Amino acid sequence: MSLESDSKPDPIQITPWKKAMLLAVLGLFGGTLFEYYTGGINENAGWLWPALFVPLTLYLLGIVYGDVPARYYDLKTLKPFPVPFARQFDRCVLSIVVLFTGLLLNIILLAVSLLLDAKLLLSVFYTLYMALMLAELPNSLRIFRFIQHVNTMQYVSAINPDTFRTAVSYYSPDQDDLKGEVREKYMKSLYGNLVSEAERLVLEASPLAHEQQIALNLAVRAGEAIRRCRLAADEKTSSRLRANLNLLESLENNAGLVLPKDILNLRREVKMTGTVSA
Repeated sequence: MSLESDSKPDPIQITPWKKAMLLAVLGLFGGTLFEYYTGGINENAGWLWPALFVPLTLYLLGIVYGDVPARYYDLKTLKPFPVPFARQFDRCVLSIVVLFTGLLLNIILLAVSLLLDAKLLLSVFYTLYMALMLAELPNSLRIFRFIQHVNTMQYVSAINPDTFRTAVSYYSPDQDDLKGEVREKYMKSLYGNLVSEAERLVLEASPLAHEQQIALNLAVRAGEAIRRCRLAADEKTSSRLRANLNLLESLENNAGLVLPKDILNLRREVKMTGTVSA
């Protein structure tokens, strides 16, 4: 079962236009604020014009900051999940707080603009922004689902320290000599073992779908293997290093795992020299 997909890229991923939009909104905020303080905006409740961009900025920050952890369980291309969980969990919580702060602030400012009888165009803008935020909200709520699953995984890991089998348990020295179709067959077999391992961790209580859980569990497995590769390289533990490199190669070949540059260089060095330089 491959996690790769030929479908179009996920539109919820961070894209250049989202970052460009955030910078544009910040630019508009700065320009409008300057115009207000220099006397260019002297209408009733004119301070609401520069304030117009504050909730939108917060909401965009929540989307941009929150999309990074959210894409770890997308099925387009497997990305290694960094270990430990805590940093990504904190990032998710912060992005949700910022996102909902922007939405709440926009609602408050819209109410203020109506109470102070501000210019109609101003109220229209606040209403439009609120509509855009609410339209995007279902996508943003995926971050909540991610947090819930990570919390569940942390609990499972706490009560079962051996959540994943050690890479060495899948490894034997004769595998280093496998070539061509034989090695490809071995990698598929190893991938099947990893998927079975990920499936055993699927939980009914998780808010994520079955396939999403498998993808996230494999991403966690990849992140752990990357961490252990680096440790093994520092400690010059050959068998442990090769075993974890095999896991990563299997996920790369069969699930589209994107490996960090240092791991690619490490694998190239091991294949060329059979060892790791000091």
